[in-house]
Amino acid sequence: MNYIEELQERLLIKGNPELQEWWEAYLKHEAKFLGLRMLDIQSILHKWYFELRLDSELSFEEQKELALSLFREEYSEEKIAGIVFLREILLPAGAIDWHTDLPRFAELFTEGWISDWNICDWFCVKVLGPLVEQQGEDCARAISEWRKASNMWQQRAAGVAFVNLAPKGNDNFPGFVDMLLEICTETVRHQERFSQTGTGWVLRELSNADVKQVEIFIESNIGHFSGEGLKKAIEKMPDETQERLKQAHKDCG
Repeated sequence: MNYIEELQERLLIKGNPELQEWWEAYLKHEAKFLGLRMLDIQSILHKWYFELRLDSELSFEEQKELALSLFREEYSEEKIAGIVFLREILLPAGAIDWHTDLPRFAELFTEGWISDWNICDWFCVKVLGPLVEQQGEDCARAISEWRKASNMWQQRAAGVAFVNLAPKGNDNFPGFVDMLLEICTETVRHQERFSQTGTGWVLRELSNADVKQVEIFIESNIGHFSGEGLKKAIEKMPDETQERLKQAHKDCG
């Protein structure tokens, strides 16, 4: 049986042309959609998995390869199905090991299978962040090395992977805040829009844990921020701090 084709048929049947048009316009036609919501994809993926008895038909390694192969498909919903497969089936089963699987995840970026903010960010918050929660500091620091990647989306993932962990700061592990600021030191120097917004998002969430350190970081790097990146970074700061940092940014320009 061709498992991928069976899943594709199920997704296609549920596609909504109006939602397809909305998503494609929202992403400026840089990605293709079938027109499904996340809840629909989750429901279809789980039903497909259990009706086809993949838990007994395939080994975990075969299931993992199947999940990763979904990222190579054409439509965003197929890639998101791969994300759901990894997050909701394989990760809870203990079938993902960062030592061997992070290099495979990196290939999704370097081979161009993750190439827009929508898939990048879903992958970060659904797979990479929970993987760090499950497997700890060494996994986190390995992901942080992606800040040096030449691929913009992989570099963005180095920070965005931690947006849901950032508000807990060093309660994640000692040195977590310094690690995130080290990531941002690299990413803020890139002027691409999604490098800037990714950096700003990370700093915004980190300000919940240590607003003073984030403020000092922004002051030290103010000349590297775009207006959009700075706006996102300071969103949760007091009004007077926001105004002072905006003025400092304006003075740099």
